[in-house]
Amino acid sequence: MPVDPVQIGSKVKALRKTHNLTQEQLAESINVSWRTISNLETGRVIPKLDLIYGLAKHFDITIDELLDTRITKNKSVTRIRKENQIIQTICQLNNQLLAHIEEYIQLIKKDFG
Repeated sequence: MPVDPVQIGSKVKALRKTHNLTQEQLAESINVSWRTISNLETGRVIPKLDLIYGLAKHFDITIDELLDTRITKNKSVTRIRKENQIIQTICQLNNQLLAHIEEYIQLIKKDFG
């Protein structure tokens, strides 16, 4: 899989905004400068392995998820933010509510899918 620095940067930016972080806050949490985050988000650099690892760990995703840019190519930051908010909400549900939501999603997919 070829590394596309612009796509990786877009994904990092979307993740950062989804978590309501500034470039400075993200940089501080992974021990790099804000300029490194800025250069990464604008696609000026290909991230080194230690930066990739730090980002994946910070956002609690795998390195594969971080580098797989197919997901974000056609999604806006707003769309990614909404998806992540929904995922966070789902993670907090009990099993009974989760089962109801799963049934509801299946009905929606059947009717509109």
